[in-house]
Amino acid sequence: MALSEDMLLVEYHAALRRCPVRYRWPVKNPEILRGFDKLEHDWDAGHRGIDLRTDMHDELMAPADGVIAFAGSVAGKSVVTIRHGALTSTFEPAVSSRAVGASVRRGDVFAQVQGESDHCLSVCVHWGLKRGKGKYVDPAAMVQGRRIGLLP
Repeated sequence: MALSEDMLLVEYHAALRRCPVRYRWPVKNPEILRGFDKLEHDWDAGHRGIDLRTDMHDELMAPADGVIAFAGSVAGKSVVTIRHGALTSTFEPAVSSRAVGASVRRGDVFAQVQGESDHCLSVCVHWGLKRGKGKYVDPAAMVQGRRIGLLP
Protein backbone atom coordinates (compact mmCIF):
# COMPACT_ATOMS: atom_id res chain seq x y z
CA MET A 1 0.00 0.00 0.00
CA ALA A 2 1.45 3.34 -1.05
CA LEU A 3 1.40 6.22 1.41
CA SER A 4 -0.47 9.33 0.37
CA GLU A 5 1.42 12.61 0.01
CA ASP A 6 -0.28 13.89 3.20
CA MET A 7 0.80 10.82 5.16
CA LEU A 8 4.38 11.17 3.92
CA LEU A 9 4.37 14.82 4.96
CA VAL A 10 3.12 13.90 8.45
CA GLU A 11 5.84 11.23 8.77
CA TYR A 12 8.50 13.66 7.57
CA HIS A 13 7.54 16.32 10.12
CA ALA A 14 7.31 13.73 12.89
CA ALA A 15 10.84 12.56 12.07
CA LEU A 16 12.12 16.14 12.36
CA ARG A 17 10.59 16.72 15.78
CA ARG A 18 12.30 15.61 18.94
CA CYS A 19 10.80 14.75 22.27
CA PRO A 20 11.48 17.40 24.88
CA VAL A 21 14.65 16.59 26.79
CA ARG A 22 13.76 16.09 30.46
CA TYR A 23 17.33 16.15 31.77
CA ARG A 24 20.18 18.60 31.30
CA TRP A 25 23.89 18.24 31.82
CA PRO A 26 24.85 18.90 35.47
CA VAL A 27 28.09 20.67 34.44
CA LYS A 28 29.00 23.41 31.96
CA ASN A 29 30.75 22.22 28.79
CA PRO A 30 30.27 18.50 29.48
CA GLU A 31 33.02 16.13 28.46
CA ILE A 32 32.57 12.45 29.21
CA LEU A 33 35.80 10.87 30.47
CA ARG A 34 34.27 7.45 31.02
CA GLY A 35 30.93 6.26 29.76
CA PHE A 36 28.19 4.01 31.08
CA ASP A 37 28.60 0.21 31.01
CA LYS A 38 25.39 -1.49 29.94
CA LEU A 39 25.28 -4.53 32.20
CA GLU A 40 23.52 -7.79 31.47
CA HIS A 41 22.58 -8.16 35.15
CA ASP A 42 22.25 -5.47 37.83
CA TRP A 43 24.72 -7.34 40.04
CA ASP A 44 27.51 -7.50 37.40
CA ALA A 45 30.67 -5.44 37.93
CA GLY A 46 30.74 -2.32 35.78
CA HIS A 47 30.53 1.45 35.57
CA ARG A 48 27.00 2.47 36.58
CA GLY A 49 27.12 6.06 35.45
CA ILE A 50 29.31 8.52 33.58
CA ASP A 51 32.37 10.51 34.61
CA LEU A 52 32.29 14.16 33.55
CA ARG A 53 35.44 16.29 33.45
CA THR A 54 35.43 18.91 36.22
CA ASP A 55 37.70 20.77 38.54
CA MET A 56 37.38 20.90 42.30
CA HIS A 57 34.76 23.44 43.40
CA ASP A 58 32.96 23.49 40.02
CA GLU A 59 29.22 24.01 40.44
CA LEU A 60 26.78 21.17 39.87
CA MET A 61 23.39 22.01 38.40
CA ALA A 62 20.28 19.90 38.90
CA PRO A 63 19.69 17.82 35.78
CA ALA A 64 15.93 17.85 36.43
CA ASP A 65 13.42 19.02 39.03
CA GLY A 66 13.67 17.05 42.24
CA VAL A 67 14.38 16.88 45.95
CA ILE A 68 17.74 16.49 47.71
CA ALA A 69 17.47 12.93 49.00
CA PHE A 70 20.94 12.57 50.56
CA ALA A 71 24.00 14.72 51.20
CA GLY A 72 26.85 13.23 53.15
CA SER A 73 29.47 10.52 53.28
CA VAL A 74 29.08 6.97 51.98
CA ALA A 75 32.04 4.67 52.67
CA GLY A 76 34.27 7.75 53.03
CA LYS A 77 33.07 9.31 49.75
CA SER A 78 31.23 12.65 49.50
CA VAL A 79 27.86 12.03 47.81
CA VAL A 80 24.75 14.06 46.96
CA THR A 81 21.61 12.52 45.51
CA ILE A 82 18.54 14.11 43.97
CA ARG A 83 15.27 12.19 43.64
CA HIS A 84 13.44 13.07 40.41
CA GLY A 85 10.27 11.04 40.89
CA ALA A 86 11.03 7.50 39.70
CA LEU A 87 14.70 8.28 38.98
CA THR A 88 17.50 9.27 41.36
CA SER A 89 20.70 11.09 40.35
CA THR A 90 23.85 10.44 42.38
CA PHE A 91 26.94 12.67 42.30
CA GLU A 92 30.40 11.87 43.68
CA PRO A 93 32.43 13.71 44.90
CA ALA A 94 29.91 16.37 45.76
CA VAL A 95 29.07 18.55 48.73
CA SER A 96 25.86 20.55 49.14
CA SER A 97 24.77 23.21 51.58
CA ARG A 98 21.14 22.39 50.83
CA ALA A 99 19.24 20.36 53.38
CA VAL A 100 17.85 16.91 52.68
CA GLY A 101 14.26 17.46 51.52
CA ALA A 102 15.04 20.78 49.79
CA SER A 103 13.46 21.17 46.35
CA VAL A 104 15.63 21.92 43.35
CA ARG A 105 14.58 23.03 39.88
CA ARG A 106 16.24 21.92 36.68
CA GLY A 107 19.38 24.06 36.25
CA ASP A 108 19.63 25.17 39.90
CA VAL A 109 23.10 24.99 41.41
CA PHE A 110 22.70 22.41 44.19
CA ALA A 111 26.28 21.37 45.02
CA GLN A 112 29.98 21.70 44.30
CA VAL A 113 32.48 19.13 43.12
CA GLN A 114 34.27 18.70 46.41
CA GLY A 115 35.10 16.23 49.11
CA GLU A 116 36.50 12.76 49.30
CA SER A 117 36.46 10.26 46.47
CA ASP A 118 38.75 7.68 44.98
CA HIS A 119 36.72 7.55 41.82
CA CYS A 120 38.60 9.76 39.36
CA LEU A 121 41.30 11.55 41.31
CA SER A 122 39.90 15.10 41.45
CA VAL A 123 39.38 15.56 37.69
CA CYS A 124 35.77 14.48 37.36
CA VAL A 125 32.39 14.02 38.93
CA HIS A 126 30.60 10.69 38.66
CA TRP A 127 26.89 11.02 37.71
CA GLY A 128 24.83 7.91 38.28
CA LEU A 129 21.13 7.59 37.47
CA LYS A 130 19.00 4.84 38.96
CA ARG A 131 15.40 3.80 38.44
CA GLY A 132 13.77 2.41 41.57
CA LYS A 133 16.00 0.29 43.78
CA GLY A 134 18.61 -0.88 41.34
CA LYS A 135 18.02 -0.46 37.61
CA TYR A 136 20.78 1.86 36.41
CA VAL A 137 20.18 4.12 33.42
CA ASP A 138 22.73 5.84 31.16
CA PRO A 139 22.62 9.54 32.14
CA ALA A 140 24.04 10.60 28.75
CA ALA A 141 21.01 9.04 27.04
CA MET A 142 18.69 11.19 29.16
CA VAL A 143 20.15 14.51 27.99
CA GLN A 144 19.88 13.78 24.27
CA GLY A 145 16.83 14.51 22.14
CA ARG A 146 14.93 11.59 20.74
CA ARG A 147 13.27 11.39 17.38
CA ILE A 148 9.57 10.80 17.18
CA GLY A 149 8.49 8.68 14.25
CA LEU A 150 5.31 7.06 13.10
CA LEU A 151 5.26 3.35 12.53
CA PRO A 152 3.67 2.11 9.31
